[in-house]
Amino acid sequence: MDHSCASSCRAFSFLTTKHFRSWSEIRKAAAMADWSELPKELLRLISELIDSPFYLLRFRSVCSSWRSSSSPLPTHLPLKFPTFPSATAATPSIFSLSKRTLFLINPPHQTPHRSWLIKIGQDTHGHTLLFHPLSRFPIKSNSNSNLILNLIDLPVFDIEHEFILADTCPTSLNALYMEKVVFSWLGSRKDGFALLTIHISGRLALFRSGHPDWTIIPDMLTPYDDVCVHKGSLFAVDSTGRTVIVGLDLSLTPVADPVFGGDKKFLVACEGGLFLVDKYLSSDYLCELGGFDDDDEDEIYELGCERAVRFEVYRLEEMERRWVEVGSLGDRVLFLGDDCAFSASASDLGIDGGDCVVFRDDTFNVNALESGLGVFHLDKGRISPLSDYPSISKLFWPPPDWVGLHGLH
Repeated sequence: MDHSCASSCRAFSFLTTKHFRSWSEIRKAAAMADWSELPKELLRLISELIDSPFYLLRFRSVCSSWRSSSSPLPTHLPLKFPTFPSATAATPSIFSLSKRTLFLINPPHQTPHRSWLIKIGQDTHGHTLLFHPLSRFPIKSNSNSNLILNLIDLPVFDIEHEFILADTCPTSLNALYMEKVVFSWLGSRKDGFALLTIHISGRLALFRSGHPDWTIIPDMLTPYDDVCVHKGSLFAVDSTGRTVIVGLDLSLTPVADPVFGGDKKFLVACEGGLFLVDKYLSSDYLCELGGFDDDDEDEIYELGCERAVRFEVYRLEEMERRWVEVGSLGDRVLFLGDDCAFSASASDLGIDGGDCVVFRDDTFNVNALESGLGVFHLDKGRISPLSDYPSISKLFWPPPDWVGLHGLH
């Protein structure tokens, strides 16, 4: 086995993690195998099943044999899109599309380990930005230099992706648009792609490659709350829980009847299934804010804030076309963010236990980095601030020392 293949065989470990009890077992097994001798046809088939660009890059970096036998890296995302139609816009403006990736980063040699959950993206100048996993706003750095995060020697898991639409004209009304958007390739990347989001009117907006403009789908019994991609299809749920699959022909195929009760619905893919999280809100809470400028820094303003009071979680039973409430998530943790919702197992995260929902809530917004996080535990049926769950809190901030990032606040 050539030196490049031997020194990089750990890059292939992401494919085998679930089959071993520890990283030491993976390293031992990797050291005994001559990975460069795998049949080229098998390498090609494996590479075609890797849907993460990050994993595919690692796969192709193992050695020259793997690189020459694998699928090429996917083409870059299209970057520019027309904004929504507007009767008041004097001149058309442009949406830019950016992608951010949620990574779970584990230490190279440490047991018990403290994992780190972080979202990484780039600004318009190509500089790397770090984001709190559940926030759309970047974490500020005390340093003016570009952040460098070396992931080569660390076990890294690609957890989820989110996509952001931003208007390139800051004075446009669309500059205020901050809804979640989902992106889906249509089969082969040669077949094109689709974007789905929620228009400011509460209706669904679909963009299909090969079409010049967005299409606002007129059907709307009640405003839509969330969208997601599940098993290659575009899903949407409205404020009643009515759930549909959005077709490229603009059709809406019902997959589940309404779930009445809560105030905000979230769709979360989890263990091959689709879950609905129903968030109940109370608006009788007043939060105090300090002065907005130097002239009124001593003034205190009271604003009405909505706060979460409880959650209900449902799993989609596709054959029965209904949402079924679940009493336990077992080892799973559901995360509800500004622009994406995702799940992970407590064992992978290295935390004390699962069966909970981690979410943003302004009533817990003690500081910017904690981002107003709360935790709802299904078994206990109550909401607590993140500080009550130290093992979960340490997932986010500050980064562990072994990551090597300094100068962040």
